[in-house]
Amino acid sequence: MTRMSRRDLAGKEPSVNTELLRIGIAGVIAAHGIGHVLGWMPALGLARFEGVSSRSWLLTDTFGEVVTRPVAGAIWIGPTVGFVLAAAGMLMGQEWWRPVALGSAAVSLVAVALFWDALPPSSRIGCIAVDVALLGWLAMTALGAGQTAAS
Repeated sequence: MTRMSRRDLAGKEPSVNTELLRIGIAGVIAAHGIGHVLGWMPALGLARFEGVSSRSWLLTDTFGEVVTRPVAGAIWIGPTVGFVLAAAGMLMGQEWWRPVALGSAAVSLVAVALFWDALPPSSRIGCIAVDVALLGWLAMTALGAGQTAAS
């Protein structure tokens, strides 16, 4: 594994403010991942939360609860692990954190879409907002890095 340079796109050493921002963003990513326990713990019967359901509007009527609940658990666990790993990779300066975060955000959005009632409304809105913001930020920084490298 290669360690990503801690220099910014202009080739400068990061300032204290840049480091604090990086730590803050990694914290948000990790916390977002941990928040996905609201989806997989009830699906796997490990917890019960008021007002939420592991029922899928698309899968449950076709395949039943016996199949749908483990599927829900697996789909929700993916972003939990992925976002925590992405945050750790970001803090360690590893280049692989970006595709892990990207995949985790995509799977998270699929989980929310398939299991709409697995999260309370405020958590659902927050989850979608963080996923979309993260995908947008990753896309913008990838485009910015590509333009800088092409120059």
